[in-house]
Amino acid sequence: MSRSKTIGVALSSVLLGAGVLSLMGFGLASAQPHQPALTATPTGTRGHVALTISVYPDSQFGGNRGTGGAHPDWVSYSNDNLVVPANSVVDMTVKQYDSGGELNNSVFGNVFGTVGNTMNVNGKEVSSWDPTSIGHTFTLRGISGDGTRLMVSVPLPFDTNKGAENNGGGVEIAPMVVKFSFKTGGKGVYQWNCEFPCGGSRQGQFGEAMSTYGYMSGTLTVK
Repeated sequence: MSRSKTIGVALSSVLLGAGVLSLMGFGLASAQPHQPALTATPTGTRGHVALTISVYPDSQFGGNRGTGGAHPDWVSYSNDNLVVPANSVVDMTVKQYDSGGELNNSVFGNVFGTVGNTMNVNGKEVSSWDPTSIGHTFTLRGISGDGTRLMVSVPLPFDTNKGAENNGGGVEIAPMVVKFSFKTGGKGVYQWNCEFPCGGSRQGQFGEAMSTYGYMSGTLTVK
């Protein structure tokens, strides 16, 4: 069995089994209002669009601030409401400003579902990252009404060499810049979240910010 298929089977098993933990907070999430839609823009390459988001140690950090909502101290993505076109290649950039640690499950240290099953970290092309040096993950999954399946998971590293460089709150001055591409199919709404245990003590660190739209969970709408 090829490496990509092996990872795919492992990731599918984890998402089907442990996914209950990471997604069980979506009942709470549904009560949180979505942020304004962030729509991907054409890149100039036919069939490609670009989307850039950031990950912050709290929802008040950075120039592209989150709304803060009821929990401004919670870790958050800059936007939870992503919109991309159908049948296209999404060239995505994630700027990771937060610290991190060790994953609960090392399978999420692998890149899966991207073009080539790789990501680019600060200019270096890789297919995985040390599972003890992860800040967050961008993990997207779902099946649309027409049967289109999306399953993409990308680890978002933190740079252990920059641990002492911060501008307050343990935040690195320069983010880890992660780039990857994935293909969309038919129209549908998919859910994404983080699989690094960065929530509260409830549900094994998979509660609170991790399971709430506007923080570490959101949707990808394919139009």
